[in-house]
Amino acid sequence: MTTTVISAFEAKAVRQVMGELLEAGLERRDVHIIEGSEDEVAAEVAERGFDEDEARRFARAVSAGKALVAARVGDEKAERAVAIMERYEADAGEGEGRARGGEASVPVVEEGLEVGKSKVARGGVRVTSTVSERPVEETVTLREEHVEAGRRRVDRELSPEEAEAAFEERTVEMTETAEEVEVEKVARVVGEVTLAKQVEEREETVRDTVRRTDVEVERVGGVAKPTRKNGGK
Repeated sequence: MTTTVISAFEAKAVRQVMGELLEAGLERRDVHIIEGSEDEVAAEVAERGFDEDEARRFARAVSAGKALVAARVGDEKAERAVAIMERYEADAGEGEGRARGGEASVPVVEEGLEVGKSKVARGGVRVTSTVSERPVEETVTLREEHVEAGRRRVDRELSPEEAEAAFEERTVEMTETAEEVEVEKVARVVGEVTLAKQVEEREETVRDTVRRTDVEVERVGGVAKPTRKNGGK
C-alpha cells in the first residue's frame, strides 16, 4: 500500500526538503509541489485521499505564500519521509501542519487463452530387411569326350614318297575333353518397398474457461483522524 504525505513549508526550505526525500530513496516522479488557486489546490489534495477540511487548510497555506510538498511513498518509507518533513517544518518556524492520505490499488485481472501447436509421435511404419534361404536346383547337360583306338584292315599301295614317309617314326595324340559344372550367384533387384508421408490437415476447436476479476467501488462511512499542526494560526 502507498501513502501520500503532504506538508507546507516556507519557500526557502522546499529545495532542501525535496533533496532529502530523493536521497532517502523516493523516486522523482513521486515528489510534487502542489500549486494553483486555493480551489485547485484543495481539489488536488482531496484527490490524494484527504478530507475536505485538511484540503482547505493546505489550500489556505498556499494562498498565504507557503509551498506545499506532496510525497507518495510506500509504507516502508513513510516514517522516513515524515521525519524529514518534520525537521524542515521546525526550521521554517511556522508550518501549516502535515497529514497523510492513503492510496490502495485493486487490479482488474483477466485471463486470455493462448493456443499453440506441438508435434507428438503417433507411431509410424518400420521396414526391416531379413535374409532367408531356400533350396534350388537346375539341370545342366555336361559333355565328355573319350578317345578310342581301333584297328581296321586296309589294302592300298603306297607311292614311293608315301612309303618313305610311312617308315618314319611319329607320335599322334588326341585329347579328351569334359565339361564341368560352374556355379555363380548373381543378385538382382526384383522389387522394392518405399516409405512416404501423406500429410493431412484437420481443424480442432479448443474450448476452455478464462477468469476475470471485477472490482466494485462503493463509498463507505468513516471517522476522520485529527491532524497535528506545528505552530499555528
